[in-house]
Order: sequence, then structure tokens, then C-alpha cells
Amino acid sequence: MLSLPLLLIGGLLVLAAVTYLLRTWDRAVALVAAALLGVTALALWFMDLSVPVQTLPLVGRSVGLLAPLERLGFAMQLQAATAPVLAACFALTAVAFALAARVSQGHTFVPIALVLLAGYTGVITMVSAPLPPLLMAPLFLVGLSCVSAFILQAGRLQHPAGPLRLIVPPVLAFPLFVLAAWYLDQAPLNPQDTSMQVAAAQLIMLGMVLLLAPVPLHGAQPAAMQSAPPVVAALVLLLYQFTVVNLFFRLQSDYLFLTAYAPLATWFSLAGAATAVWGGIAAAGTNQAGRLWGYAALHDWGLLIMVMGIPGLPTLPLALFLLNLRAISMMTTAAGLSVLEQHAGGLEPRRLQGAGTRLPWNSAAVLLGGLGLAGFPLSAGFTGHWAAIQVIAGVNWRPAVIVLLASGGAIFGYIRLARVLFGPLENRALVRERPLSAFVAVAALLLAVGLAVAPQLLDQPIARALLGFGS
Repeated sequence: MLSLPLLLIGGLLVLAAVTYLLRTWDRAVALVAAALLGVTALALWFMDLSVPVQTLPLVGRSVGLLAPLERLGFAMQLQAATAPVLAACFALTAVAFALAARVSQGHTFVPIALVLLAGYTGVITMVSAPLPPLLMAPLFLVGLSCVSAFILQAGRLQHPAGPLRLIVPPVLAFPLFVLAAWYLDQAPLNPQDTSMQVAAAQLIMLGMVLLLAPVPLHGAQPAAMQSAPPVVAALVLLLYQFTVVNLFFRLQSDYLFLTAYAPLATWFSLAGAATAVWGGIAAAGTNQAGRLWGYAALHDWGLLIMVMGIPGLPTLPLALFLLNLRAISMMTTAAGLSVLEQHAGGLEPRRLQGAGTRLPWNSAAVLLGGLGLAGFPLSAGFTGHWAAIQVIAGVNWRPAVIVLLASGGAIFGYIRLARVLFGPLENRALVRERPLSAFVAVAALLLAVGLAVAPQLLDQPIARALLGFGS
């Protein structure tokens, strides 16, 4: 009988090897991989874990849904709390591959992304390790960040410093988690002394702050979004951020003393506010479309960090809501930017001048997706941002006002980009968008506007994820 983690990780690695051999036909390979991962994501989402053994269709092999995969002192096992996160990661990768089938993101994008997804699958499903598995996760994030640096480079002749900055946060965080594990091992020796738990809690939370990569550790995000192919940048950052947010809430669930012994609210509020404010200010000062997207995403990420640190409130539903809206906004922007980059030859203002007159739907996707990261009305992120600012203001109105004002910087940046896109056309040779390309952009726009008008469409997926966490 196969264990499900073995089937998933092994299947992804085999598929990565096959797609690497067929990398010359990158767009066709991306389309097939998108279909396979989409089916897998749906299977994971609707999987009934109360039936521990199921049979694979067509193959006839039995699969143990809850059977662990044990190798070298590590064990991976699917759990109710991790199944929705895993399904989301597979779905994100499937969407990215579908977009890569429309506009090539590099010959090695699909195989390396599959290896990356296999690694994140291992991290998310890890239940046993030489150290407590949740405290071991940053070590694997170091390795996955190294792989991410290769995929972000995408064969482009650009300086690799931006992608390599992804490695810094997990490298800084892992020693803190190792020290925390040592303190936790010492705590049972003297149950009356809470100093060991206090030290462990503070080290874990400080490590989490580093893993979240707030300002000043934010450099990889705007740099990667400026230099890497848009779909690649969106996928790499979202996979990392989904995993880190999942790690944070699992730590809170497994180590209940964290919020009591660590100044969670202070650290996360300061880190999140600094990140959101700098993202908004920097977005107002940049004119490169990719970097503008990166700073708008940084502003949105700072708001999410602030929500995660709010004390005394069930922040998990709101954090999941913001994370889902973030993924939709980023993929909408990536869909439009990839087409603009392909047609215009770059994302600098001189290349994009007037491009909206020839590529209207993809330009609209870029603008609406980016504005969603700033919480602009009638964008996907509006309801999430408004709810988050209200919750933050209920605790302290000052940071809420500061973040609201900072969002104006990102909005200003996109207004300026709109003037460039729909201004006078300079490149008369710019080709008009194809019907399929316009259809994908319109579908992304309809999804974004639909969630802005009816955010309750996400209620059921979020409720499904909350059941896994026992909330």
C-alpha cells in the first residue's frame, strides 16, 4: 500500500524529470502539468480522511491517506490541518502552469517548480524529525529558497542578488528555532521554572518575524518581481508565504504558551506597520511596473503580518481571507504583466507607453490586480483590507490610519502606471492582444471584481480550512 506523501512527492519528482526531458516544448508541457496538478488539488480538497484507504482510479493500487512516509528519521503524513494548505499550493502551481502555457516563463520553469512543490509538500506534511518538526521547517525553507533563486533567475542575464536575498530570512531564523528546541528539551527538568519556556517562546516568535521577511529583510520581493518572469515571481513568493503563514498558526496551536510568554502583538505590529508603510511609500516612488507590483505586494504583506499579531482575537479566518485575496490579486497581475512583457519587450515606462491601447484587457488586469494589493475599491483586496483595518483600529487606531495613508502611495503608483499604459502610443509596431490572451485576462478581471462584490464566495473554502485547524 502506498502512502499519500510518497505518492505526491514521488509523483512530483518523476513528473519533474519527465518535463525536464521535454523542456523544449515548454508551453505544451506546462499545459499538461497544469491539468495534472489541478486534478490533484481538487482531489486533495475534497478528500475524505475518514476513509483512510482508497483506491487509485485506473491503476487499482491502494493508497493510505493517513499512512506516514518515513525516511532518515523524518516522517511525512497528511493531516486535516495541512490538507487545505497543500491543496492551495497545488492549485496555485496549476494556475501558474496554465499561465505559462499562454506565455512561456522559461524552459526550466515547469520542472524546477515541480521540485519546489515537492519540497513544500514535504515541509507541510512533516510530522516527525530529529527536532520537533515545526522547529525543523526553517532548515528546509533554506534549501527551498536556494531552489527558488534558480527558478527566479530563469536564464536571464541579470544580477542574481535579488533572488538570492530569499535565502537570508530562513538562514537567520533557523538557529533561533534550534535554540528554542534546546530550551524546550530543558523545560521538563524543572516544571516550576518557566524561564525555559519564556526563552523558547521569544526565540520562536523572533524566528517567525524573520521568516516573514518584513522590512528590512524585504529586499527579495520587489527585486524578484522586477527581474524575474511575472508568473514565476508570483508562484515562488506565494508558495513560501502560504507555508510560513501555515507554520505560524500551527506553532500557535501546538505551543499554547507562545502568546503568553512572547510580545507577539508588539513585534508583529511594528514589523507589519513598517513593512506596509515602506511598501506604500516605495510604490509611490518607482516607475518600473514589476517593481511597483513588488512594493504593492509588500504593502499587502505588511497588513497581513499586523493581522497575525493582533492579540485576543481569532485572527486565523481574517488571515486566511487576506491570503486568498492576495493570491488572486497577484496572479491577476502576473497574468497581465507576462503578456505586456512579451509584447513590449520589458516593463520599463518607455516600453509600456501607450501599450494599453493595443493590450487593453491585460493592462486592466495589471492595474486591477495591483490595486487589489493596495485595497482599492472594486478590487479583490478591498474587502480584506477594509476588514483588516477595522480590526486593527479596534485595538489601536493609529497604526490603522498610518497603513491606510500608506496604501495611498501604492494607489498613486498605479494611477501613474495607468497614465503610461493608456497614454499616447509610441511603439506603432506593438501587436494587439490575441483572443485567447484577452479571454484569460477577462476571466481574471471577472474573478477579481466578483470577489470584490461578493466576498462571501470565499466563506466555504475558509470554513473548510478552519475545520482542519479545529477552529
